[in-house]
Amino acid sequence: MMPLKILAMSAISDRIGLVYLVGGRLKDWTTSENAAASPVAAAGYTQEMINFYRPNVVVTEKLDDECLKGKSTQNLIRAMARTADQNYVLDVSIEHKHPYPSKYEEAEALAKAYPAIAAWLPKKRRFFDNQPRNIVLFEALSLGHSIAHGPADRLAAAM
Repeated sequence: MMPLKILAMSAISDRIGLVYLVGGRLKDWTTSENAAASPVAAAGYTQEMINFYRPNVVVTEKLDDECLKGKSTQNLIRAMARTADQNYVLDVSIEHKHPYPSKYEEAEALAKAYPAIAAWLPKKRRFFDNQPRNIVLFEALSLGHSIAHGPADRLAAAM
């Protein structure tokens, strides 16, 4: 049986992050500022990544009333999800649950479970700092992990 190939994508205001998992193991990750320039750029980037990785599943964040992302970020996510829907892949939009007190604690747990990405772990920001640039990688990893292993609150049990 072929292992499940998951491309998980997330967006924040100024960048898009993606992780690629094969059989539940992290194989690649990257971010792009250019892809976050507009919904058209996000759609083009998503298509390029689907063509490159050839995933079985593309995961994006579900946009509902509980989504805390801004309007422009939501437009980027919609563009990524629409592009995935137009390809021969399973397009999954899941609610990004927050099982940890902060996104930084979730990122730390993910870095322990996936040591290869630990070097990209952002430091917790001070209230007046901008959001760390690499946090989008861990948002994408959380989405991909949820499909491969279950919700991130069960990280220790899954690894």
